[in-house]
Amino acid sequence: MPNVAFYTLGCRLNQAETGLAAADLASHGYTLAPWGAPADLLVINSCAVTSVAAQKTRQAVRAARRRWPAAFLVVIGCGVTVDREAWEAMEDGPDLIVPNPPPAPLSALLPALLQPGQGLVCIDPGEPQDGFTIPGVGFFGERTRANLKVQDGCDFFCSYCIVPYTRGRARSRDADDVLREAQALLDNGYHELVLSGVNLTTYYNQGLDLAGLLRRLLSLKGDFRIRLSSAEPGPVLERVIDVMAEDQRICRFLHLPLQYGEDSILHSMRRHYCTADYRRLAEMALTRIDGLCLGADVIVGFPGETDASFASCHDFLSSLPFGLLHVFSYSPRPGTVAASLPGRPPSRLVKRRSETLLAVAAAKAEAFAASQIGQAATVLLESVDSGWSDNYLQVRLEPPAGLPANTLVEVAITAAAGNREVLGRVVSQPASNQAPSRGGKPCP
Repeated sequence: MPNVAFYTLGCRLNQAETGLAAADLASHGYTLAPWGAPADLLVINSCAVTSVAAQKTRQAVRAARRRWPAAFLVVIGCGVTVDREAWEAMEDGPDLIVPNPPPAPLSALLPALLQPGQGLVCIDPGEPQDGFTIPGVGFFGERTRANLKVQDGCDFFCSYCIVPYTRGRARSRDADDVLREAQALLDNGYHELVLSGVNLTTYYNQGLDLAGLLRRLLSLKGDFRIRLSSAEPGPVLERVIDVMAEDQRICRFLHLPLQYGEDSILHSMRRHYCTADYRRLAEMALTRIDGLCLGADVIVGFPGETDASFASCHDFLSSLPFGLLHVFSYSPRPGTVAASLPGRPPSRLVKRRSETLLAVAAAKAEAFAASQIGQAATVLLESVDSGWSDNYLQVRLEPPAGLPANTLVEVAITAAAGNREVLGRVVSQPASNQAPSRGGKPCP
């Protein structure tokens, strides 16, 4: 039977879709191989969120074609949705491109014989539908967590973002179908479900918003926890925080995208909140959920950024106890409003400002890790001596507990080890399906 290997660029939603495509092909007789191994079929899940991401996708395609010239090469996802003409003109490019949303599972779109060099085949996208369903169950190899797609698309049209054009308007997956795949993933041995989507907080199906969907997922059987991949600021977030505070099976990690810490730049970005709104939600979450890791993204060098706006952004970031802060330099994306905006700071200044915020991010990460010494956390082991806590710290066990990977354990945090790494000792394995009230968790 033919072998297939996957390479994924970009976000957790892309990872979820790769897992679904892998399971689809495996169910049709393909043998899954790791990327880098010889394979008859190569599938690259592309990213187009920035010009840099699009360039990396093209580089991956060229490298794959050079290394495996006899393989049938497929590119799927965002990168081929907005740049179709570029792919059609590309020499030594893929044999098949499939944009978002695909009109059918990948197995139904492949030719009967995988013969490269017959000319590029371009599949037309399917029709986006709210309440969509996805056949099958995602496959994520030997990983201990599974990405569960629950939403797609976005209606916000932020000035720097191409995603509404690559994925279309916001739409939600049928709630019963979400529950079906979630239970199947748990039955297959995964202990962490990462809810994935472009804009999770817009989820709404069968009368359920994101908070309602979380409550339904918590009724499933098995030893598991749920992690939110990212949650945009908005009204539903208060109800989501309520659910997180009630049940310890929802990870104490809230990635609350910020993008900038000053209101004039947020307005130019066409974000739908101001810094005061963001602070209120962040402080509400931090107050309700002890040990919460607050994460955010920040873009440096956006058009119109001045010394004064950057100073305000720096002060705002310094005033909140982030546990994880991603800092990006602005990369213009053709096709977005921001790409034509004037007033971009010079690259040397952007680099210096980025380094300043990276130093803030490093100090925040170390301070958060230190704050958890003397506390307890649930850890999902990825090896016999390390894993990730529910509040997104890398935990190294001392001494090793001799437990296998993919085991949920309660760990007492004993020391910080730099950046987001801590040391800890195993206290116990949690009992099945317990959901005690959230509160302070001092070490036993």
